[in-house]
Amino acid sequence: MNKIFPQGDSDDSAAGTNALPREEGDMPQSLPSFLVARCGDPSFWIYSDQKCDGTNNCGDCSDELSPVTTCPPCGPGWWRCPSTVFGYCGCIPRSLCRDHTQHCSDWSDEYSCPGP
Repeated sequence: MNKIFPQGDSDDSAAGTNALPREEGDMPQSLPSFLVARCGDPSFWIYSDQKCDGTNNCGDCSDELSPVTTCPPCGPGWWRCPSTVFGYCGCIPRSLCRDHTQHCSDWSDEYSCPGP
């Protein structure tokens, strides 16, 4: 799973050693603004290409769900379920269907999804 980079405090150790340089709690100034995006919690940001990728990169699904972003509906390789468990938001890869592990809160990935 991709890193979420907290911002706001001046102690870089809170974000670990992989955090990018920050200036006064903002997103990195060295990157063009179109390359980064804020999460629902404005103290976190992600790279723009992580929006609408089906994975919960922000930790609160704000990179996958409205009102922060507008993502297209699940594609043909995905299964939509009312809410998901763990790293996905509203859709899971069909490859996870019928794998004997719950990924959708209603278990539809195990009982209704036709699989890949």
